[in-house]
Amino acid sequence: MDTDCRGQPAPVHHFFTAALEDECSSFLTEHVDMLRLAFRACGDRYPFVLTAGVILPDHLHCILALPAGDTSRAARWHLMQALFERVVGGPRLWRGFDERRLHDEAEVQRHVDYIHADPVRHGLVRSPRKWPFSSLHAYVQHGLRPLHWSGDVEWRYGAGANK
Repeated sequence: MDTDCRGQPAPVHHFFTAALEDECSSFLTEHVDMLRLAFRACGDRYPFVLTAGVILPDHLHCILALPAGDTSRAARWHLMQALFERVVGGPRLWRGFDERRLHDEAEVQRHVDYIHADPVRHGLVRSPRKWPFSSLHAYVQHGLRPLHWSGDVEWRYGAGANK
């Protein structure tokens, strides 16, 4: 088992995707503050550290660092989804979620870049830094990505984006 610098079991990174039932919905970005509130409340019950994340109109991606030995991945997501539905009021909103463990730092970094580039891939913006609901801004602020990071997505996907 890996340990951190204090000799504690190292957290395990998991990549999550959660999607709304309605693929044409913009419900997540319309209610982004309530979604963030649901994440915080969920984290009080089932601790995690958000490594990276992006909220798109109809789905979200994130990497959560979970405590070693954590067995509450599904319970964590069901609680977060239920809290969000309860706060915004409405019928069943979620199609579900997918989750998978990330095995090493290189895989974590590839998924961080995937997350940050996703708004460009979906044609929402021409540059990842233009999307407001992304952890890319914190990565740039803390020097983890350069100010004008594009992950080459502008070159690959930018032609179709109109924003």
